[in-house]
Amino acid sequence: VQKLLESTDPQLQILATQSFVRFANIEEDTPSYHRRYDFFVSKFSAMCHSNHADRATRDKIRLAGIQGLQGVIRKTVSDDLVENIWEAQHMDKIVPSLLYNMQTAEKYETVSCMDADARDGDE
Repeated sequence: VQKLLESTDPQLQILATQSFVRFANIEEDTPSYHRRYDFFVSKFSAMCHSNHADRATRDKIRLAGIQGLQGVIRKTVSDDLVENIWEAQHMDKIVPSLLYNMQTAEKYETVSCMDADARDGDE
């Protein structure tokens, strides 16, 4: 999964994220002493800030980044043996990525509402 995420091909990044999310949903019976998620937090956070030229691809990459972050949190929050996802080193990447997408979504909603009003003659 890590090698696919390192690819520059957006489709491979999205597929890798989907695989990671499936992995994150698996309940494990054995402890994961040596598992670290630094790379995944960094990569998924970067995907949340995608500036891909094609808007549809950019939105897919950003959504995959959000889903990946959700998977990391889901995987680590219930396991006392892995690193604490709530530490500042992780939250300093996760929170701005989520806020960035919330702000971007709000901007798109405002623009689309203004476009609809202009078409309807309501200004």
